[in-house]
Amino acid sequence: MKIKIIGSGSAGNHIAFAFKNFASKIIMTDISKEALLRAKKKIYINRYKKWNHKIKQIIEGSKKEINEFYDVIIISTPPKSHINLLKYNVKKSNIFLIEKPICDPNKSSLTLLKKIINNNKKKIFLCGYNHRLFPSTIKLKEIFNSHKNNFNYMCVNFKEGTEGFLKAHNWLKSLNDSYLSNWKEGGGALCEHSHALNLAQYLINDQANNLKLFNKNIEFSVNKNTYDKNSKLFFNFKKKPIIINQNFETTPTEKKITITGNYYYLELQYNYKNNDDKILYYNFKKNKKKIFIFKKKRKDDFLYEAKFLCKIFEKKINSSPLSAKHGVDTMRLLMQALYNK
Repeated sequence: MKIKIIGSGSAGNHIAFAFKNFASKIIMTDISKEALLRAKKKIYINRYKKWNHKIKQIIEGSKKEINEFYDVIIISTPPKSHINLLKYNVKKSNIFLIEKPICDPNKSSLTLLKKIINNNKKKIFLCGYNHRLFPSTIKLKEIFNSHKNNFNYMCVNFKEGTEGFLKAHNWLKSLNDSYLSNWKEGGGALCEHSHALNLAQYLINDQANNLKLFNKNIEFSVNKNTYDKNSKLFFNFKKKPIIINQNFETTPTEKKITITGNYYYLELQYNYKNNDDKILYYNFKKNKKKIFIFKKKRKDDFLYEAKFLCKIFEKKINSSPLSAKHGVDTMRLLMQALYNK
């Protein structure tokens, strides 16, 4: 495979490393020469010890790659830039993955994205909600589906402070130097931690149109810019409550899904110990308790994504789990909350 990764920040380096055994050529681009140099000399080396010489760095939009065509293009830049970058690169590949969130919470961005997708029906557009690909998530959905989606209550928490982000982006002095401090640019807890809402969609088989927002509690932080630091969304799904908690304040991190049914209890805790995941499953009717442990490392988060993209390229699977449509649905629901619509 020949891939292009747009963006040389933290996620861009994770993605480049994940593809080291799958891609014969990796092009990493950025609009900043300084950012490319930092990726090569600091981020990648500090994490993985040795630079991968398959990676070629180029300034995004330069004439050096004007006639290039790639098997896959991955856009891993601040959300506000996603759709314009997609528009500029749309003729350079047939497979595109846009990291989450799919764009900034802006109607014009969503409109342009839908236009690009509709005008390129033979191409594949994906959104990088990679938690859908985790073995623990897949197992949780398997158990949940075995109960025919019969549940009384679902709660998905992605509650995490900003310390980890700042550590991974140590060239930033504070959150105010990042798009994360401005919800209109795709920052804030609702956009950054939107894995939570997207996972709820996944578990209900992406029936996003049946998710009805009936209440919310969004706490904003006003500093240099404005972002939501603590957000709770309350949805009704076929008369059953689904609660989404996303924040920038919780330490240690809490990434957890809980589901209750008439006779069962399900809980998935991501990174319960180091990076490992754990599922608790109680079936009260059968008086049984099961625990499932899933060993993984941080680099596996993007390795699942890389393997998935390889299978898409080889036409071994369909693209539905990471379809851009689901990312659009997530953003549409977030915008309902952010804009009081």
